[in-house]
Amino acid sequence: MNNHWNSIRGKKFGRPIWLALITVLLVQGVQAGTLLKRIHVDHAFRYQGGEWEVVIHGNDGDDDLDPDEAVLVVFDRPFPQEGGRATRPSSEQWNFLGVAGNEDVWLIPQAFTPLIWPGWRSEGAFARYFNGDSRLGFAAPFVKISLEGISYSGLGDGHFSMWSNQTGGVTKLWISSADGLTEEDAYYFSSGHAHTNIGFSDPGVYRVDYTASAFLSNDGGNPLIGTEPVVSPVQGFYYAVGTYAEWKATYFAPHELVGETPSDGVPATTAYGSDSDQDGVPLLLEYAFNLSPVEADGNLLNPGSETGGLPLVYLDDSGVEPRLVIEYLRRREEGAPRLSYYPEFSSTLESGWQEAVSETVVPINPIWELVRAEDAASSNGDSARFGRVRVELE
Repeated sequence: MNNHWNSIRGKKFGRPIWLALITVLLVQGVQAGTLLKRIHVDHAFRYQGGEWEVVIHGNDGDDDLDPDEAVLVVFDRPFPQEGGRATRPSSEQWNFLGVAGNEDVWLIPQAFTPLIWPGWRSEGAFARYFNGDSRLGFAAPFVKISLEGISYSGLGDGHFSMWSNQTGGVTKLWISSADGLTEEDAYYFSSGHAHTNIGFSDPGVYRVDYTASAFLSNDGGNPLIGTEPVVSPVQGFYYAVGTYAEWKATYFAPHELVGETPSDGVPATTAYGSDSDQDGVPLLLEYAFNLSPVEADGNLLNPGSETGGLPLVYLDDSGVEPRLVIEYLRRREEGAPRLSYYPEFSSTLESGWQEAVSETVVPINPIWELVRAEDAASSNGDSARFGRVRVELE
């Protein structure tokens, strides 16, 4: 389903009429977190002195980070060179990804990538024990990472998965939320440092809650069985998948991006229709027209401007017949593939909206372009014409 937002202004020829109308068809200023985009980090679980410490560990001399204050970013660009967007194979073995065959899915790979590459790290004096899980079935000093819950803010279903590529082309599935969460949704590793594939079914913000558990000693039996389990507190990690999610994470703290639990829904601060800076412009339009959601900057675009502003509607009478024109900034498709703009005109606000007859596009930079859209109808006398830019996020 899409969000539709309308930015409308009009002019009755003979005297100016300015209207501002925002229509919401779907409604689902704090220090932002640290965005991790091109870096090798680890979900690190350390057990020392009788306590667990959970951090995001930097592997290249970078400081450790509090998972509550950082967001791992997955770019909505082609996998693997530019981002995480891939096409799901049609084979049924990939149903765990939560999308149909040949549909988009977003990935963080097990193999090295120069983009975000989060691994798993354990530190502590853990004992060897036997684990009867069919995916393992041998003795080792395992640390178990259990999935405790997923919260999602976006337009899709928000399924999360984790799997490993094994020798011989075998795929070992650890976690999938597409069929519901059970105790089997867990990952085991024993090397102290490992990597897996991580999948997301839809763009949006995910908070994934994990616990770590391990054994500190054995009872001496054969096979070895752990007798002193230690379990970490639940810790959430945040992932921003896609351009809109990344943009929100630039301005808002992680806990403002998605609810603490699935039942919380989307926090009011970052809902699509929110207006956190009280400038009369909803969040999605701030994103669409290069405005700040934490600064009251909801002004009209200056003619020919390359900076932010709401669409400018004006009468161009330089030609043979005067026509209404809309000038606006637009995110380029390669930078925001799920955002669509529709410049439209009508003689009433209620119905009859028609697409622009022509567009002139001037690229500004890799992200933005300036668009001039012209009304198909000429405007003479006292006829009324209105212009709007309808924005849809998929």
